[in-house]
Parts: sequence; structure tokens; C-alpha cells
Amino acid sequence: MKTGNKSEAYRLAYNAEKMKPETINNKAYELYANGEIRARVSELQKEAAERNKITVDECVSLLASMARFDIADCYDENGKLKPIHEIPKETRLAIESLDSDEFTVDGMVVTTTKKVKASNRRANIVELMKHLGGYKIDNDQKTAPTIQVVDVRKNK
Repeated sequence: MKTGNKSEAYRLAYNAEKMKPETINNKAYELYANGEIRARVSELQKEAAERNKITVDECVSLLASMARFDIADCYDENGKLKPIHEIPKETRLAIESLDSDEFTVDGMVVTTTKKVKASNRRANIVELMKHLGGYKIDNDQKTAPTIQVVDVRKNK
């Protein structure tokens, strides 16, 4: 539940230092196949969903906002980074980090460099495509090649 990864959970719960990744993966899968464990994980997931009260619709909406992120919303008309509370909330939610470096000479700030790192737009769009079935639509258009076998031998 904490990691969202069965193999990682196995590594945290058991001494797996000398185990191969494939073995860890198989053991984690076997444990998760146990109905009691699956039921407990499901119960914990429901509790987390209730605590956080977030819906799939909200997650999709957030991903859509991140995919539409416009870096210009972070800057004023002079090209200076806006104070954090002047950046629209929808834009702030798409920011992964803000870095500010000050360069000083003799104790005085000479220049400040500010960097804005936005969430990965491509990853957000991929997640939206998966959720909205965009890849399924594309994959359904592909047809498996058909092979026709013709018996050239003559039956006598």
C-alpha cells in the first residue's frame, strides 16, 4: 500500500538482499495471490481513498490541467517570475519544483536565478490516453495479419 509496488513491498517486509529480482517478483505475486492479503490491500486502499476523498474524475481533471500547463502563467509581462501566490493555483499544481539561487559579491546580492520545473507533460498525456482509452482505440484499428494455408498436394 505504501509503495504501490508489490516487489518493493516484499523487499521491505522480508530479507531479500540475496534474492534475484525475478524471485522477489514471483514471491510478491504469490503473496498477493492469497485472498486474505488481496482483501487487506483492498481494504487499505478504500480507507486511503476515503481519507483523501479524491475521485478518478478529480485525478483525470488534474492530469488534464497538467497536460495544458502553460509556463507563461508563472511569469509577469516583464518576464519575471511571479510571487508564488500570484501564480494561479491550477498552474502551481503542475509545478514540480521552484529553485532560486542568489549570487553575492561582498555580501550583496548581485543576481538571482530562478528555475521552474513543470510536471512531465508527455507522461501526463500518456496517463490521460490510457485512462480515456486512446490507446485501445488505436490498437483496435490494428488487425492481426491473416495467413491462409493452401494445401497444394492432391488427394487421390
